[in-house]
Amino acid sequence: MDELKEKSEGLRELIGKGYLKQIWGIAWPTSISMLLFSMYDLVNIKWIGFLGTDAVAAASLVGNILGVGWGLIGILSTGAIALFARFLGADDKESLKRSYQQALFLGIILGLCLSVPVLIFAPKILGFFKLSDSVYQLALIYLRIFAISGFVLFLGIPFWSIWIAKGRTRLLMVVNFISVGLNILLDPVMIFPKGKMLVGTFDLGVKGAALASLFCELFALLLLLALTRKKDFPVPKPNLSQFRISLKESLRILRIGVPASISFLSRPLSTLLLQRFITGFGSAGIAGFGIGLRWMGLNWIFLMGLSTAVSSLVGRYLGAKRITQLEKMMKRAFLLGISLQVITSAFFYFFAEQLVRIMEPSPDTIQAGSVFIRWLALGMLIDTPGGVGQSALNGAGNTKPGMVVSIIAHWLIKLPLAWVLAYPLGIGLNGIWQATGMALLVEGLCLLYWYSRGHWKEHKI
Repeated sequence: MDELKEKSEGLRELIGKGYLKQIWGIAWPTSISMLLFSMYDLVNIKWIGFLGTDAVAAASLVGNILGVGWGLIGILSTGAIALFARFLGADDKESLKRSYQQALFLGIILGLCLSVPVLIFAPKILGFFKLSDSVYQLALIYLRIFAISGFVLFLGIPFWSIWIAKGRTRLLMVVNFISVGLNILLDPVMIFPKGKMLVGTFDLGVKGAALASLFCELFALLLLLALTRKKDFPVPKPNLSQFRISLKESLRILRIGVPASISFLSRPLSTLLLQRFITGFGSAGIAGFGIGLRWMGLNWIFLMGLSTAVSSLVGRYLGAKRITQLEKMMKRAFLLGISLQVITSAFFYFFAEQLVRIMEPSPDTIQAGSVFIRWLALGMLIDTPGGVGQSALNGAGNTKPGMVVSIIAHWLIKLPLAWVLAYPLGIGLNGIWQATGMALLVEGLCLLYWYSRGHWKEHKI
């Protein structure tokens, strides 16, 4: 990487590293972090599974509702990462400090905007799905506690984002390891009565699982605050007397983040509506859908790690005005993404039934979940390289194309097609699964086309 040695203060940490090493150095800790989180989610469902199918259905439904919250995170995180990475690459310390302060402010505001409405309107949100009374009562408790967890999560986004932009994802991996490990240990303690599962203590059931997550979110936030004292933290410790709220800078973050968030939200929101179709086929369909999504979350793990690396590196290369090196890095990113996706798709396709059986041995759930997993595995073969291209656009701050493509794929194709196949054509659940796979195919192809146009390399933020 000798070509980085001249005028490369903002890329100092990348000098001497090959492109694959640059990508992998950011991607693998992020992937491990996501793996830890997904494993927690799977273990959480497994613990809740001892409480019965209704409990699994409630946790699965709320998990999909919370997917909307993950989409809202993009309002802040995508814009913050794009700006932080661009300013780090340009070695513009003053602009970095200004953007960081506004990200802290927006974290509080957006966190309140998410958690308060969910707390107030939780009954109406769940009422939309026409659940049985037993599933409804369990889901209501679970959802309200997780609404508070969402506020805590938003407070930590600026801290996560600035370390990601800097490429220091190993630190974040350690935070995740500690937090998720603690969560897994607390789950059985909170869920089961004294003596059950050896460590059961509080007998809080589904409520206990939600409380365990809240406690660990708070602990993770404390760890992130402690990391701001490190010498290599990119921004000096904030002085409250120097803190200024800038509407212009806040809008700058939102202008990048809102389209990205709409893109992220399109999938989970359409998934919620899709679940409205699925509830007509009984608890087995809901449980199989939730289990399938959680297993396939392992597939999205490496994609999220790769996407994080691409967004961070694209922003820094653009900030340093190193377009040739950026293009070489992206070729390696596509190669890595496609290679890994072929392996994971094959695994999920051929072992789908066994994966569902691990979580819930009911024959109806196994049938529903395994077919769903197979269709997702096929769709991801195209959606993954498209996602790599979208990550480059996001890193450049050009987030509108991803928003448009996501709306087309998940709202204009997936939902109408799922309804037609499931009901008028009488294919049932399999029709819903097929529509999901087709949406991923369309999404991937459109994103690859938009990336290939190359306009994102000249995007100004």
